Amino acid sequence: MLPELNSDGNLPEGIHPATEEEVFLRFATTSARRQWLGEQLRSLLSLAKSTGQLSRVFLWGSFVTGKEVPNDLDVLLVMAADFTLEALPAYCRVVFDHVQARLHFHADVFWTKASIDVQALQLWLDTYQTGKDFKRKGIVEVIGS
Repeated sequence: MLPELNSDGNLPEGIHPATEEEVFLRFATTSARRQWLGEQLRSLLSLAKSTGQLSRVFLWGSFVTGKEVPNDLDVLLVMAADFTLEALPAYCRVVFDHVQARLHFHADVFWTKASIDVQALQLWLDTYQTGKDFKRKGIVEVIGS
């Protein structure tokens, strides 16, 4: 279960596991913008899952805050160690192309393979927990994806 937002409107520092349904109920219902971004996230995750190689998903940024009108989606996809873009149908590749994902889903999508060094992944996730104001905040790991 996701913790309450702090007085700054952010999740407390740390990586907070949540099911897709929890994410949508918590962050994609309170405004038209949030609902629209929620649908974009649903489509993005559906395509990523259709590869059969999605291992982990992390969300951060304004979507997982109390901001009434979030800017966009910020997503890290961790794919199976043997994942290759070349093996994907063209329609799935949009998720893994930063510019195309931005245009199609209004999302900044980053991705890596599960074979990434654990310390490198931790550094990446630690960076995502630091806001533009340099305050520490929580991020969400979508479980059951």
